[in-house]
Amino acid sequence: MDQAAVEALTAGLSALVERGEAPGAIVRVEQAGRRLADVRVGYQDVASGRPLAADSLFRLYSMSKPITSVAVMILAEQGLLTLEDPAGRFLPEFSDLRVYESGGVDDIKTVPVRRPPSIADLLSHTSGITYHFTGATPVHQYYRKHGVLRDTPVGRLPGDGPPARTLDELVARIGKAPLLRQPGEGFDYSYSTTVLGAVIERVTQRRLDAALRALVLDPLEMTDTGFFVEDGDLTRLVTNYAALPGGLVPIETAESSEYRDHSRLLDGGGALAGTAGDYMNFCRMLAEGGVFKGRRLLSDASLEQMMVPRVRAEAPPLSVPFGYGFALGDAATEAAGLLPAGTISWGGSAGTYFAVDPKAKATVLLMTHVLAPPPVEVGVAMRKLANRAALALIAR
Repeated sequence: MDQAAVEALTAGLSALVERGEAPGAIVRVEQAGRRLADVRVGYQDVASGRPLAADSLFRLYSMSKPITSVAVMILAEQGLLTLEDPAGRFLPEFSDLRVYESGGVDDIKTVPVRRPPSIADLLSHTSGITYHFTGATPVHQYYRKHGVLRDTPVGRLPGDGPPARTLDELVARIGKAPLLRQPGEGFDYSYSTTVLGAVIERVTQRRLDAALRALVLDPLEMTDTGFFVEDGDLTRLVTNYAALPGGLVPIETAESSEYRDHSRLLDGGGALAGTAGDYMNFCRMLAEGGVFKGRRLLSDASLEQMMVPRVRAEAPPLSVPFGYGFALGDAATEAAGLLPAGTISWGGSAGTYFAVDPKAKATVLLMTHVLAPPPVEVGVAMRKLANRAALALIAR
């Protein structure tokens, strides 16, 4: 049965590549230190025919969020912040936040916040902050008009205002923008984790790249993960594609990549790149209850806090309980093929995805490089293939 599951996974992914719907993918499934599947199909760059390699570098996009969220929990364990702290304790830019009440983008009426957003709100995306690309309300229109965004191809439109150039500049713009709703009132996928990156910088007095390396990346031996790709590593950086109804369209090559720019905005919510091997180290730590190679990085209590359902996340195609930094799989998400029950998980805009079952000490990881806006569903198809294999292979 194990061999049949791996063969079905390989065949399914290969068919997507052969039809030109996906450039390539890596899927790994592990349990209790045993690798159950390691499938690699397709291309790092389709035009040249360069195959994906085990050490290919992928844009993690929002799979950066769990890494930043774990870093915040580590700082809480160190006593440098609490989850109840208002974000404004560390970010004076948030001292006068207001909430949208009525009006259009040019005549927005606001009301004061009933309470300031907390670190916990940022971890659970209940801060009232949003993303420019998740809706068309006057608040979303404000984000676009006033450049409350970073320079990334995800969700950008030609008429958007100039993006923020630095993390501090983006935080200042978010602080001036109206909140979509009162803090704590509901889930809005957002720049909340980006803001947590700024909190990490202020608390540690270190740039975010250095802080994440000290708190998470180095302890987990994630040596290939970071905000930049040096010229000597460009041959490993995958070409980024958009999957459109007419086929794959390259949108960023290694040579034109923003990851070469050392002045780029350090976004802990969506700007890391890394390898499948590195991200498996992160997943192994979660699967082992916060321990990696016998060294504890995160306490049981902190991981348990992150796994408590706090809100319902509506982030199509997912409708799922959400904790601190992670979606939480339940029977409904498993039945839909999107997220096995009992797992903690998240994904990235270019199709990357992971799910960890701490009880079973098991992980499924999907690495790929294709943005698939509706109506194209190749990202969902790859996730379902990965989950189907994982459910067949993992003893639960």
